[in-house]
Amino acid sequence: MLDKEVKGVQTVVHGVIMNLPVPFPLPQPDACKDNGLTCPLPAGQLANYHTTMPILKSYPKVKVEVKWELKDENDDDLVCILIPAKIQ
Repeated sequence: MLDKEVKGVQTVVHGVIMNLPVPFPLPQPDACKDNGLTCPLPAGQLANYHTTMPILKSYPKVKVEVKWELKDENDDDLVCILIPAKIQ
């Protein structure tokens, strides 16, 4: 639940490989477009976010920790999660 109104949300994704963050490009980093959010997001309400991320064949087959962040218009984290993953 948000504790303040949020005017805009950007998605930032990195793969962390050997402690080095590698940016993963997203087709739509604006979370308020085609990702289930309608901005501005009012304070005190729940919001549902959904998206997909393409995994290109050129990506190496490797275990990776995915750092997924949703940032507000001030570049502050709204959400930051680490997801263990394996690209195969």
